[in-house]
Amino acid sequence: MQEKQLQHVLLIYRKMIPSIRLCGHCQMEYLAQQGDVAYRAVQEMKLTNNDLNWADIVLLGRLDSWYEFQLTKLLHKSGRYLIYIIDDDLLNIPPEISSAAYYGQNKIQGYIRGMMEMSDAILSPSPLLLEKYAADGKRAIGIEEPAIDPVSYKLHAPGKPVKIGFAGSIDRVSDIENILKDVLLQIKREYGDRVKFEFFGAIPSFLEELDAQCIPYCDSYDEYRRILNSLEWDIGLAPMPDTPFHACKHYNKFIEYAAAGVVGVFSDVMPYSRLRTLNKELVVLAGGQKEEWLTALRMLIENRKNLEERRKLVGEYAVRNLSVAVSAHALMEQMQEVIVGKMRSKNITGTLVTAKLFALLARGYHMVGARVRRLLFTGKNA
Repeated sequence: MQEKQLQHVLLIYRKMIPSIRLCGHCQMEYLAQQGDVAYRAVQEMKLTNNDLNWADIVLLGRLDSWYEFQLTKLLHKSGRYLIYIIDDDLLNIPPEISSAAYYGQNKIQGYIRGMMEMSDAILSPSPLLLEKYAADGKRAIGIEEPAIDPVSYKLHAPGKPVKIGFAGSIDRVSDIENILKDVLLQIKREYGDRVKFEFFGAIPSFLEELDAQCIPYCDSYDEYRRILNSLEWDIGLAPMPDTPFHACKHYNKFIEYAAAGVVGVFSDVMPYSRLRTLNKELVVLAGGQKEEWLTALRMLIENRKNLEERRKLVGEYAVRNLSVAVSAHALMEQMQEVIVGKMRSKNITGTLVTAKLFALLARGYHMVGARVRRLLFTGKNA
C-alpha cells in the first residue's frame, strides 16, 4: 500500500500572538495530528534553508519587515504557494491606537503590500478584509477563530450579584469611556449591590465610581483564557466604535465570552452585527444610544432565570460550533484544492545568515532610537 504523500505547510511568524495562533496555527496543528498535512511553525529568525526547501505551502503570519519581505521574495521566486494572514487592517490603523506609529510608516506599509501582492491567497476571519485585499485573482480564504478550552456550564447562585465584566487590552479604554461610561454608572445607581463590575486589562477612569475590581492585563493568551474562564462572569461587555477600521475586526469577544460561559452584550455595528444571523438567545446587540444599552443590560439583570438559560446556550454553542476541529475542517475544505495539488517548485539556494544579521542590526537600531526618544521627550527610560 502506497504511503499517503502529505503537503508540507510552513507557518512563518515573529511572535505567537493570538492573531497567529487562532488564524491558522491551531487549525494546522489539528490537521497535522489528523494526518491531513505535514506542518511546521517556525519563528522567522530561527528559519533555515531546510525549512524553506521543505515547504510546499507557506503561511505568512502578519509579516511586515524588510527581512520578512526578502524571505517572501525568495519563496515567491521558488514557486511556493504563499498565503498571507491578516486579521486587522494593518494598512489603515487609526492614529489613536498604539501600533499606528509603526504600521503607519511608508516602508512598513510597502513591505506589507508587497508581501500581499506576491501571495497566492489571503487568509482572514474578516469578509471585509478578504474583499479588500484578495483581489486580482487571489484566493480568499475565510477562517473562524476557535474557542479555546471552553468551560462546562455551571449554575450561578441566584442570590449573588450579577457579575458584569469587560476583557480587553489597554487600547480599548477609550471604547469603554466613550460608549459605556454613562450606561454603567446608571446601572450602578439603579441596582447598587445587585451588580458587580470587573475589568480585565483595560482600566477605565470611573473604576472607583463603580466600585469595580481590576484584573491586570496578561500577555500570555493561555493565562488570559484561564483567568477569564475562572472569573465566572454573567455578562460580558463588548463596545465597538462604528469605524471602517473596527468593522474589519473579528467578533473574537463573542467567541471568548462564549467559551467562558458568559452572555455578551455587543455594539450593533460590524463586526458584531454579523452575529444577527444566530439564535437571538445567543447574542444581545445594542445600538449606539445609551438607552439601548440600558435596556439590554436591565433585561439580563432582572431575569436571572433567562440569563442562566442564555449562559448555558452560549456555552453549548461554543463547544458545538466553535471548536478547533470545526474551524480546522472548514479551513481544510477551502484549501482542499491547494493541499492536494500544490507541490514545491525548486530548492532555495544561498544563506539566510546575512539577511538575519542585517535585520537584527536594524531592530537594535530602532530599539535604541525609541529609548533615546523616550528619554528626550519624557525623561523616562522605560
